[in-house]
Amino acid sequence: MVLIFKEICSIINKIIVIPLSIHISIIIRYITMDREGNNMKKFVKIMSLVLMLFVVISISACAEPADTAAKTGGSSFNAADLVGKWKGTGDEISTLTFGKDGKYKDDAGIAVVEGTYTVDEEAGTLTVNEKEYGLVFVYSVELSGKNLTIQTDYGVPRTFTKK
Repeated sequence: MVLIFKEICSIINKIIVIPLSIHISIIIRYITMDREGNNMKKFVKIMSLVLMLFVVISISACAEPADTAAKTGGSSFNAADLVGKWKGTGDEISTLTFGKDGKYKDDAGIAVVEGTYTVDEEAGTLTVNEKEYGLVFVYSVELSGKNLTIQTDYGVPRTFTKK
């Protein structure tokens, strides 16, 4: 999923953002010229800075996310402790099921998503491959006793308690 997001950002930057910024800069210069051909230098400088800021922000939005292991403090966990049913807490309505065979189920009552999962214990990450939609999610994992918190780089933490 992250690789797809990076590719989309790269394409958007190459095709839309950078050429658009150049065209807007040329249009601003044309519009701000008075009859003698003098530029309104202050306005052009401000707009150029705004455009450069726009380009920098759009490129940095596509930057590679921080390492998830560093995000979790490098905490490792035992994959065997993940196996079983986990009931959502707080606003989380799903019940997650992790099988010993690597099968995954996310049951939210009205929607059930199934697939497979893998664990990187050292990095503290959980990768879920959803069968129905073909999506792949990489979660940072915090596992403490019967409490589980998973979170994607750009998502809201999901909290669960082991049944």
